[in-house]
Amino acid sequence: MAIFGRMTARQRLRRATRESLEIPAFSSPVDCTPWVTGGLWPAELSVVTPETAALAEYLRADLQRITRSANDELKMIKLAGMPDFVRQAEEARVIDEARARAARRVESTMRQWQEIKAAASAGHWRPAHAEDLAPADLDATQVIPAVRDVEAAEAAEPPEPSEPVVEAPADAVAVPDGAWVPEHNDAPAADESDTPEATESRHRAGDDENTDEVVAVPSESAAIEPAVASEPPAVDEAAAVSEPAVASEPPVAAESGEQRLRRLLAFVVRQEPRLNWAIADRDDGTTALVTDLAHGWIPSDIAVPAGVRLLEPERRSGKVSALVGAHTRMVTYAPGDSLGWLDDFAGATASLRPRELPPVADLGWELSQATHWRDGLPRMVHTLARAAAAGTGVAEEEIDLLRVHRDTARYQLLTQYPNVNPALLLNCLLLAATEGAVTGDSISANYHLAWFQTLSAAQGAP
Repeated sequence: MAIFGRMTARQRLRRATRESLEIPAFSSPVDCTPWVTGGLWPAELSVVTPETAALAEYLRADLQRITRSANDELKMIKLAGMPDFVRQAEEARVIDEARARAARRVESTMRQWQEIKAAASAGHWRPAHAEDLAPADLDATQVIPAVRDVEAAEAAEPPEPSEPVVEAPADAVAVPDGAWVPEHNDAPAADESDTPEATESRHRAGDDENTDEVVAVPSESAAIEPAVASEPPAVDEAAAVSEPAVASEPPVAAESGEQRLRRLLAFVVRQEPRLNWAIADRDDGTTALVTDLAHGWIPSDIAVPAGVRLLEPERRSGKVSALVGAHTRMVTYAPGDSLGWLDDFAGATASLRPRELPPVADLGWELSQATHWRDGLPRMVHTLARAAAAGTGVAEEEIDLLRVHRDTARYQLLTQYPNVNPALLLNCLLLAATEGAVTGDSISANYHLAWFQTLSAAQGAP
């Protein structure tokens, strides 16, 4: 008894928490993977090929994300202490919704696969051109056709009869450097209409004048013409190289304003589809993200995409479309809406900047005072708030236990939605603010505490 008498209450709590986390539970961990994704994987992606590797990787990651989200909800339901029949009904609902989302994700992937197959059959698939773009083959293609054209032109010169154009370039023999200019000027006066034969007249002009010069002139022209003749194929090859890039750009076309809003809205709807959401481009040029859970407050475990602005703390009422305010474009979501369009948009980047608010003065002290002897709030919340204000370390086990209390309170809040209990809402705000303080996330702690101060002052709560 003397040993236990020396232990403080904080030490006993820490030891009990550590032992409860180290000792495995009698029941197995919650895992609904077989019921959510069983039998949904498409046979076309079973064999990994260069065409299907990226699609298979994205699909596998999304299915794992859906399964993890469902497991987290089942864990919260298990810890909520519901009656058995209510708990079983909630678990069945969560599994059914998760499987429906997984099925829609698989259907979206198969649509993308059909588009890739159609593009490949039409001859626009990139790997078909990859072999033709090697630098060595490009150089060989430039040189060989040029030499063959010159040899064919020289072989075809002797059988052809002499032309009247030969007499005109005879005056230019004295100036070999300018021999090209008179030949181009005399080409229209010739009886022949083909441009290649006008070029060949340069070689025939030297043949009529002197046999000794014939050897020198063709050698110089033959040495020059392959370089000149090789330039047009190089331009053609460069154009051919640019064609696949142009053909691949349409799928990556710039998104419209409505598509951007839908992409940002899908980012939060995937995380919590049981709430009403709205996102709009305001008249002042900002993009507002709104939900009607609690006057526009966003729970701590819902990540917010970058580039949006959240509502400032204030008591509000009405639909999400009314909470947005004056806007030029808006997209909304309700829990009963179809979720098939969510998988057609890529994910956005999460950011903490939308939660930035004017800093609360002496945040640590205000948080410790707000959590002191508050009804419905575990005692450990005040202890952790004081530790965060003092800058002392907090054990990971205590942070995990704090998150369990936060998740339980949030789940109870969602079960009451849209008519939430004000006292429960304030406790959720304090739990989220304390979590941000002990984890070093000052932006989130300031955001949730500012909401607590505004709502509690409006209600006249201590």
